[in-house]
Amino acid sequence: MLQFLRFDGSLVSKSEYTVVSGAEAWRFFSRWSLYAFLLAYSTVFLAAAIPFDGVFFFGGLITGVVVIRLINNILKYRSFRGGRIIVDPAGFEIFHSSGSVRIKAEDITYCELNVFGNFIIREKYLTTSFPLALLKKDDRQALLSQLHDMSPRRTALFKKVYDFFDAVLVAFILAMHIRQFIIQAYYIPTGSMEDTLLVGDHLLVEKITYGPAIPSMIGMEKPLHLDFLGIREVRRGDIIIFRPPGEDEKDFIKRCMAVEGDEYHIADGSVWINGTRVEEPYVKGLTSYRGFGDRKIEGVVPRGMVIAMGDNRENSFDSRGFGYLPVERIKGRALMLYWNSTHIKNLDFSRLGLIR
Repeated sequence: MLQFLRFDGSLVSKSEYTVVSGAEAWRFFSRWSLYAFLLAYSTVFLAAAIPFDGVFFFGGLITGVVVIRLINNILKYRSFRGGRIIVDPAGFEIFHSSGSVRIKAEDITYCELNVFGNFIIREKYLTTSFPLALLKKDDRQALLSQLHDMSPRRTALFKKVYDFFDAVLVAFILAMHIRQFIIQAYYIPTGSMEDTLLVGDHLLVEKITYGPAIPSMIGMEKPLHLDFLGIREVRRGDIIIFRPPGEDEKDFIKRCMAVEGDEYHIADGSVWINGTRVEEPYVKGLTSYRGFGDRKIEGVVPRGMVIAMGDNRENSFDSRGFGYLPVERIKGRALMLYWNSTHIKNLDFSRLGLIR
C-alpha cells in the first residue's frame, strides 16, 4: 500500500519496535516464500486451464511484485537483523547492523509507506528507509497509528481495493481448481446426445469418479490423469466429457459404449458387445457407419481405450469418426442437469436432476 504520513511530535509517545528474529523471522520468510510459490504455480496452472493469453502477463506481474518484495525483505533483513526503530516526540532513531541514525523531528518533511513494505522518512536533503514489513503486525500498526495520515480517504480506498482484489484473486484461483479437479458446468450446443441431452441444457460434470487430471503445464507433453485417486474406472453407459484425439480446444460429451477388452461390433442398426446386442432405449436413429467412410472400430477395444458414441446416432461425430478414445483424455462424468431456459420458461422441471 502507498501511504503518506506526517510526523507530529505532539501525537507521539516514546516507543520501540524490534525487527523480527529467530522463529518469527523463519515463519515470516517461509510464509512469503510459500506465497510467491503459490502465485507462480497458480499463474502456470491458470494459463494451462483457461484459454486466455493474458494470464501469463497478469499472473507474472503479480508474482513479480511479490518476488521483488520477498527479495527486498531478505536484503533488508541482512542489513537490519537485530535492528530496531525508536520513535519519540523528538523524532526517530533507527538501529541497523552497521550502527544507528537519528532523524530529528524538525528535519522530517513527511513519511511514506511504499508497496514493498518499506517505511521511508524523507528529510529536505536526505531519505532514510526502515523495513516496516519486518516488524510484527501489531508493532507495524502501533507505529503507523502514531503518525498523522495525510490522506485518510485515499488510504481507506487503497485498502478496500487491495482487500477486494485479494479476495477476488483467491476466490478465482480456488474456483478454477474446483473447476479443474472437482466439478464444472457445461452447456450443450448440439443435438448429438438427443433425446438424453438437448440443445440448451446446462449440466454439472463431476471429476472425482475417474480421478483428477492435471492440465498440460510447462514441461508436460500432455495432461496427467491421476486415475489412482479416482473412485472407479469408466464403465459402459457412462456419459462422459472428453477431448478426442487431435482436438485440444473443444470438449465433447458422449456415452461410453465399450471399454478395454470388450469385443465391439455394429450390425443390423445396433451395437453388439461381446456377442450380445445392447438394448439402448435412449438411442435416436439407427447405429451404422454411414457418413464415416471406411474408418471402422471393430473388434477388441485396445488397452487404455474406450469407445464413445452420441445417443443421436445419425447426427453425432464420435468414435466412428475419430476412433478409439484414450481414457486419459476423459475429463469427467455428467452428473446433473440443472437448467434449460426453454423448459424453465414453460415451467417444465421434469428433466432436471441426476443424469442417467
